[in-house]
Amino acid sequence: MHFANTYMADLKFCAHYPFSDEAKAYVKQKNMQIGEEALKGAKERLAQGLREGEIKTASTSLQSELEMQVQYYAASRAILAAWGNNYAKRRMAVAESKAASRYLSSSHERNAGYVKKVASLFGMEFLEDEKDAQKFYLPFYHYLLYTPRDIHFKLSNMELKNGLVKVTQRQKERILEEAIRKRLEDSHLPKMKNPPEEIKKIIMQLQPLLPKEVIEPIKIEKKDFPPCILQMVDNLTSSINVPHSGRLALAIYLIKAGLTNEQINAIFSHAPDYSKETTLYQIEYIRKKEYSMPSCNTMDTYGICMAECRCNNPARYREAIHGKYAKLSMEKRGASSRGDG
Repeated sequence: MHFANTYMADLKFCAHYPFSDEAKAYVKQKNMQIGEEALKGAKERLAQGLREGEIKTASTSLQSELEMQVQYYAASRAILAAWGNNYAKRRMAVAESKAASRYLSSSHERNAGYVKKVASLFGMEFLEDEKDAQKFYLPFYHYLLYTPRDIHFKLSNMELKNGLVKVTQRQKERILEEAIRKRLEDSHLPKMKNPPEEIKKIIMQLQPLLPKEVIEPIKIEKKDFPPCILQMVDNLTSSINVPHSGRLALAIYLIKAGLTNEQINAIFSHAPDYSKETTLYQIEYIRKKEYSMPSCNTMDTYGICMAECRCNNPARYREAIHGKYAKLSMEKRGASSRGDG
């Protein structure tokens, strides 16, 4: 009886954290095949993740259902490999990491030692605070490697002592969520040359869930974007996550540049964690509040300043860069008229 419980606990870990080495070993040990039922479950998993940016977590303890959860994940990765779409891969990395984070936040997972096991996947060990069970310490090099790019996680805003960063229970879960997202996003999925027809059919059915290309033209040319704004636009259109502080600054800039809510939404629609309802609401809220554009110093504090333009404020970049070119042109004409050249 004792051995059966241990086995079930391991299977539950594999089902909740199917990206783990233990889950991969379980699939290999059981010689699991991707059959019709697994593909059907994988399609539903992908559709939910692509549409909502999240995946429902399962509370089952039945061995058969836990095994199917492992198979659904394995099949979904096979479909992503055949698809070769970066947006789908990154969107699912966000969805899978959020699902894992919800499991990590439960008292059962902590009591079963699963949180410690997940942390060990990334070489991390959170040391408990002797005085406060809700506080932990993490070596700063692991903290820098896995924390979200957000001002709230900036090292200068954290308590640092003897090379250890003090974090809360929620921050601990968020760091692990980010580590999982990065692993899934950075993992290499070998492209299938000739995927089975069943997988091709699923990909065609999922294709409409990808964001549409921007149809309305943007009124400003890319050469007029300051480097920080251009980098964020390029990242978003390449389905690379941009931190919240960066998205706020980008939305303010694009509003002041004269773009409509729909045009701005189209740019943000490529973000891996995109939500149309939330994005449109936030854009309209920012527009109504008439926020000022953050200065270059503030952008630097956010960690999104490129330190290339030196225009003091991204909103003044076009004026500054065009003024610089005009000044150079005037100097050249002046030198030419004096015969200095």
